[in-house]
Amino acid sequence: MRKYLLSTSALAGAALLSSAAVADVSVSGSFEWDYASKDSNLSVNDGNVMGHTQEVHFTFTNKTDSGLTITADNQYESATGTSDQASVSIAGGFGTIVLGTTDGASDKYGMNALGLLAEEETGTLMTTGTNNTTASISTSTAGALDGDSNKISYHIPAIGGLTAGISVASGAIAENDDTTMFGLNYAMEANGAAITLGYSSASQETTGASDNDSQSMGVKVVMNGVSVLASSQVYEGVDEDRSTNAVGVSYTLGNGLTLGFATVKSEDDLDVGEEYTGSHYEASYDIASGLTAVVNVSDFDYDVTAANHEQTPVNQNGTITSLTIKASF
Repeated sequence: MRKYLLSTSALAGAALLSSAAVADVSVSGSFEWDYASKDSNLSVNDGNVMGHTQEVHFTFTNKTDSGLTITADNQYESATGTSDQASVSIAGGFGTIVLGTTDGASDKYGMNALGLLAEEETGTLMTTGTNNTTASISTSTAGALDGDSNKISYHIPAIGGLTAGISVASGAIAENDDTTMFGLNYAMEANGAAITLGYSSASQETTGASDNDSQSMGVKVVMNGVSVLASSQVYEGVDEDRSTNAVGVSYTLGNGLTLGFATVKSEDDLDVGEEYTGSHYEASYDIASGLTAVVNVSDFDYDVTAANHEQTPVNQNGTITSLTIKASF
């Protein structure tokens, strides 16, 4: 009888342990195929190209008896077999804490006018010689210095229309490149329009003469299927003083078609003569649930005075016409 009771108790304990470890699991994914025709003044950037990306997301969610919601998010670039993001969040009445390799507060709350488009093309700004790195200029007002580095973030619970958060990321000890990020959004309604204001900042320590600092702000207005977003960003660092401004507009029609346009201009005050402008035109059509086709035409122009730039790049301009097929699962 005693053995039976012990066995029963062991089974019950195992059942309790297993039920405590069981989480709700969701699996989702996306696939994008892209064909682009590039007309550039540089032969190395002129021609046609096809490519694709594919992602798989695994999300595990568990709710504790104390009311906490614990979520583990794992994102993989299945086309390359690499991990994209891996994080865990702990949410409750106090707000949300996020740990791991994922976007920080400046990316979450930052506003970028080009974000109204699905697939804008910015061109490939290459330098001359053997150093084929991107030219030192901004091609959008997206928050700089953020990314999928390992970090800790805290987001406050919503207070009316206010949401905000702060993140701290740390790189290699020897590089002294800790980054602090902050962002906030404020949403409100006025005369039937939904208005969102956004601000974000990021500061990265460096071993150089000055730290890298970025600030961005924007405003978005949505009304009767029309979305308008204006955004601005400044970035300062060693030999860098960039200012970037962008405006975007999109209009969603009732038949699954969305039209969009965005323009961006960026210049560096320390590299006199360095300037980038881009105009993007787009049509996006929902073929079926989870299946979308996007046609985008992007014109870009990059001007630089070689004597005033540390990497000696060359002037570039061109037009990129692309077709993207997007599937989500």
